Amino acid sequence: MRKSRQSWDEYFLALASQTASRSNCSRRKVGAVIVQDRRIRSTGYNGPPSGYGHCDAGACPRAVGQTVMGRAYDDCVAIHAEANALLFADHDDREGATLYSTAAPCFSCAKLIANSGIAEVVAAGGRYEGWDATRRFLQDCRVRVRVLDGLEHAVPLPLRT
Repeated sequence: MRKSRQSWDEYFLALASQTASRSNCSRRKVGAVIVQDRRIRSTGYNGPPSGYGHCDAGACPRAVGQTVMGRAYDDCVAIHAEANALLFADHDDREGATLYSTAAPCFSCAKLIANSGIAEVVAAGGRYEGWDATRRFLQDCRVRVRVLDGLEHAVPLPLRT
């Protein structure tokens, strides 16, 4: 029996997952792919800026409890996968395109996405506290959002304490 082909969403999310394998983050590897008319326009993964040491080689301040610019550093030095994909795509390549990501974008990346010309975000999951507000922000900016983790229409149940 012949196996059916994967959907375009599955295909591009698999490419985003493969792109994530380039990340040198010691905490979480994320990949993103920008697709326009079923053609790959750009890829990105999370990691430090060019010329900065690799996170998995000890350069990440979070991994060793360092401070940056005199304050406790609670954010990583890495550029997020979505931001890297946007940085390496021309404006014409972003216009009306879909950004596939292995995780739901953070609010900072959502602002970049909303102003980039991207029309849709498809994420494999990675929901986090505050995701609903980020999702609403993207939708308010007329960016379609789909999170394909099987929980799209799940009803949250109240927790008993």
